Amino acid sequence: MNSFVESALRTFCSSNEIFGESSNYVRFEEKAVSKESNKKVDGLNSEIKFGHIVYRNQANEERISASFALKTKPTTSFLEDFVIAQFFNEITFHVRALPFLQQQGDVQPLLAKFYDSFVRSSAQGTEFVLIFEDLKSQGFRMHERHSFLDVDHLLLMLNRLGRFHSYSYRAKGQDLKGFQALGRWFHDAQGELAHRWPNFMDSHGLRGLKPLRHEPRYSSQLATIEKYLQNSGDFIRQWNTSEQDQPMSVLCHGDYLRGNIMFRYENGRPVEQKMIDLATPRLASPAIDLGGVLYLNADQQTRNQHWDRLIDAYYEGLIEVFGRDEMPSRDSILNEFKVRALYAYFIASYFLPRVLGCDLGKPDFFELVPPEYASNREVDLPNDVYQKICEIWGGEETTEALADILRDMIDRGFI
Repeated sequence: MNSFVESALRTFCSSNEIFGESSNYVRFEEKAVSKESNKKVDGLNSEIKFGHIVYRNQANEERISASFALKTKPTTSFLEDFVIAQFFNEITFHVRALPFLQQQGDVQPLLAKFYDSFVRSSAQGTEFVLIFEDLKSQGFRMHERHSFLDVDHLLLMLNRLGRFHSYSYRAKGQDLKGFQALGRWFHDAQGELAHRWPNFMDSHGLRGLKPLRHEPRYSSQLATIEKYLQNSGDFIRQWNTSEQDQPMSVLCHGDYLRGNIMFRYENGRPVEQKMIDLATPRLASPAIDLGGVLYLNADQQTRNQHWDRLIDAYYEGLIEVFGRDEMPSRDSILNEFKVRALYAYFIASYFLPRVLGCDLGKPDFFELVPPEYASNREVDLPNDVYQKICEIWGGEETTEALADILRDMIDRGFI
């Protein structure tokens, strides 16, 4: 553990009431954690250590604290400023946005509890450490699959998402200007990435169109999709900044996917969950979060069989905290997809090759990079090389899954 993290823990130990007065940090004892996830898929923009702090109390006795999770910047990062923006977003969510929502009721049980954050900038770069409760010690864990989950997990995810969004609608009714101000607190990390690296969405998004080119039923909509793909960076950036004052806007998690949720189980079934990694929150349509569940965590068979149940689960969560009167209707929620569904497709087109490919045992992205470009970051690969990898990453199963998403959106009138 580096000196900055040690210094942060020393400050945390001496100032937090968890440890009592005049407590002195001794060491952090990291727990051995079974490898339940693929590091290449989970934790792309952070590293998390689980363990407990050993400290000395006033009687100079060593004591062991409750368990904590330390979230730090990864040793190797995708883009330095992108990772930094996400860390600042997460700090901002917990110290500013969450207290605002808490004025309406106790939203904290939906989330991992945040304790403190520490930041240091130097000539070598910016370092962070965020300190959270250790959900693993409470029996929470990630689902073993990275892509498509079963309906029990999806129903729980959507119900809790509805609860989370309901605090936004209540807050808008109580303090609209205060709620709208939330949007100015967060950096649009995803939109900025799409703007700076415009070909990455184009390359991934085009893949799902290929099977549909031979299906007359869908051919008339392909031109509309291609138009958005040609300007996907500007499209995503505009979408993330133009939704703040819309009637349906909520404070979105922004990355509400399996990799940012931990479940607790009883007799093998999920009975509770908590959201983690609030690194890309923003004021936007609830379809931003809903689409991630319905199109990246659910496969086509599940959508066909359980669509109404899934939408109902979200709506039931939406109305069960504050009642029906302050919330939008079920039909209003579905109407959101008619103009915003493609956002979910763009996100799925980037992440599905990664997560579905992992579950299927396919080569990771960098295992497909030609040797002469092995030292390049993903963002620095030549466009033609990047495009070729995107066409095969995750295998044919991924291509068909992306085509299924577009078929589903077209069939439901969302495109």
